[in-house]
Amino acid sequence: MKISKNTFYKLSLHILFLMFISCDETIQESCPEPKFGDFISIVDKGEMTIDYIEGLKPSYGLPDDFEISYDIKIYSVDYKTTDPNGNEAIASGAIYIPMNTGKESLSLVSGQHGLTIQKSDVASLIPALGYLGVFGASIGYAVIQPDYLGLGNSDFPYYPVYQKSNGKVLLDMVDGVNGFACENDIKLNDNLFLIGYSNGGYNSIAMHEELSSRPRDFDIDASVVIAGYYDLEREKDFKYPEVIETPAWAIYHSYVIDKTYNLNIIDKIIQKPYVDKLDDLFSGEYSATYIDQKLTRYTEQLFTPEFLNEYETLEIFDDYKKAINSNSLMNANIIGDIFLIHSKEDEVVPYGQSQNLFESIKSKGGNAELVLLEKGKHSPQDYVMSVVDALKWLERYD
Repeated sequence: MKISKNTFYKLSLHILFLMFISCDETIQESCPEPKFGDFISIVDKGEMTIDYIEGLKPSYGLPDDFEISYDIKIYSVDYKTTDPNGNEAIASGAIYIPMNTGKESLSLVSGQHGLTIQKSDVASLIPALGYLGVFGASIGYAVIQPDYLGLGNSDFPYYPVYQKSNGKVLLDMVDGVNGFACENDIKLNDNLFLIGYSNGGYNSIAMHEELSSRPRDFDIDASVVIAGYYDLEREKDFKYPEVIETPAWAIYHSYVIDKTYNLNIIDKIIQKPYVDKLDDLFSGEYSATYIDQKLTRYTEQLFTPEFLNEYETLEIFDDYKKAINSNSLMNANIIGDIFLIHSKEDEVVPYGQSQNLFESIKSKGGNAELVLLEKGKHSPQDYVMSVVDALKWLERYD
């Protein structure tokens, strides 16, 4: 049977088309869509050279002998997640990738930062703020720095601080980065490490709790939590000082609990005229320093007498207490090994928080180490060497 040139041409095009579709399907199969944390926006934020990163070391208080090994590439991403009530929401974060490492694959670190209220005060918008990302990637880790829900480019109206639901938000970014790495020819191995400072320590433990109750396609291999607050229950004999150094931090958790659980009792906690300013002050536009200037530092002028003196007895606080206690993580289930670091001089978060969590983990047969530092306040600068120690501690698993 003789085939005309025209017919042969058409058949050839058809075969090529089928081959193209087949190849395309193969590519799609090799980089499957993530089950959670679908990235909806990826922005190239440029590179940081070794020399540039070396210049950042003094501002973070890093020692001269902290060796920077690689240039790094940075991306900001927006991704799909859910809010504390299970509704679809958008969160954002930054990704730091070391360049030309010569390694076959990279371990992934998720770095959880301390508390911030201002939406712009995050790594996806200002990459240098992601010090865990900058220095972790510069020594050879792939690092993600989630901004947290309500911060960065998130469409949620506030950051739901000290909520277990943050664990899911952060794990969703881990899910998303695996697909991102595949599509950008970045080879990740199966290692997942967590490092969290202060409120980031709580969020790291929330990731453990979420993963233990709703497993995913990955596990947490090792974690370092530094100066975290895990037991949220207010002790019966607790008393606020007469003067509060940072009133914005002192009342933000109460504001969030009232908002998240629709309690509508914030006016039973915070006095006028300050209570009427909170929606504006906590809109994400202002820094904690600015908010402090709009509040009073005197405890008896800031909080209501009922909240200060009758918290344990008045029924109006019952739902508030239940909401707080339901988000405590002192009995969280821990996956993998964990290293806890805390200073005995920490004036913001008592070191007993880490000590008690350590004892809870050990009582369940978990593998935990605890280091109590003799010196140092709660500032990131005082804990910077703990971050260096954390990165060294993780080397045993890499």
